[in-house]
Amino acid sequence: MHFKMRLLLLTTHLNPGGIPRYVLGLAKGLKMQGHTVWVASSGGSWCNQLQESGVPHKHIPIKTKSFLNPKVFFSLFALLGFIKREKIEIVHANNRVTQHLGFLIHRFSGIPYVSTFHGFYRPSLLRKLFKFEGDKTIAISKAVKSHLTQNLKIKEEKVRVVYNGIDQERFLPKTKDKEKYGFKKNDFLVGLLSRISAEKGHFLAVEAMQQLSVKYPDLYLVITGTGRLQEKLKKYVAQTGLENKIKFLAYPSEEILDILDLLVMPSQSEGFGFLIIEAFLKGVAVVGFNTGGIAEIIENKKNGLLFEHYESSSLKAAIEEMINNEGLGKQLAENAKKDALRFSLENMTLATEAVYLEAIKSRRKQ
Repeated sequence: MHFKMRLLLLTTHLNPGGIPRYVLGLAKGLKMQGHTVWVASSGGSWCNQLQESGVPHKHIPIKTKSFLNPKVFFSLFALLGFIKREKIEIVHANNRVTQHLGFLIHRFSGIPYVSTFHGFYRPSLLRKLFKFEGDKTIAISKAVKSHLTQNLKIKEEKVRVVYNGIDQERFLPKTKDKEKYGFKKNDFLVGLLSRISAEKGHFLAVEAMQQLSVKYPDLYLVITGTGRLQEKLKKYVAQTGLENKIKFLAYPSEEILDILDLLVMPSQSEGFGFLIIEAFLKGVAVVGFNTGGIAEIIENKKNGLLFEHYESSSLKAAIEEMINNEGLGKQLAENAKKDALRFSLENMTLATEAVYLEAIKSRRKQ
């Protein structure tokens, strides 16, 4: 693309998480395409990754979960002069709070803004009244697009599906050994590496482990991540007597993927599933629930396994199939590595560029 733009990406923070990961990858991809890019946020531990990509960071006091918080307006005043001075042409918002900020920036400056929706949201009255969908709306999967148009009543002609892309250079072949983390070489390690929250399926996975642990003494479940249900989950694990079979490890997901035999994604709802692509790139087989963005990435028995019923017995059966059929796991992982190329950072960047141009053209017509 020859038309170069001056872009501002908004997120509330740059600490580990799905949206910051998306913003970091997109910022890097846009810069590689020759655009001038800034990221505005309240900062975080991943700011160093942004600097490594050569993308400057603008600090704003936006660390809040409420789109009505006064910090949104303080951030607006912090950005208006910057936007005028740097001749920003597009603002790209990435959650409810920054979507409100993007809307306010647009109202005060006339600059078009794009909103990305990363998941599913309760269709409250406030959500329907204040959509903050932008001049153009990006949905990270077809399932999310359907939710936006049907539940939030965003006009279908505004919405574009752009699948998340992974910076594949960061995912080198496996280099770490199970022994380093206290396991034996022949142990079968199942990983659940998502944020610990109700919809991610941690309790379902523990129930499945209860059914499997007696028959498979070398089977372990590895859990990373944190969340408001973390202590409740640990107490539940203790009640089941599986403390020796379920391990909570405080390491980044891309590191733990090095030692896994299987990744499970038993989420009840999932907009996309970054971890699935990361597992694909690492050559780790994946079992996921047949829902939302998971089912748009995993083709059952082609590049992974899908379990159909949200019951521990259904998840247990899928895990057991992978344990007992080593050849199947290897074949699925091999196919998955090839499929991961569809979700490249370049593909996401080019598709997002096209949305930006649409937003600019639609604003000029008004």
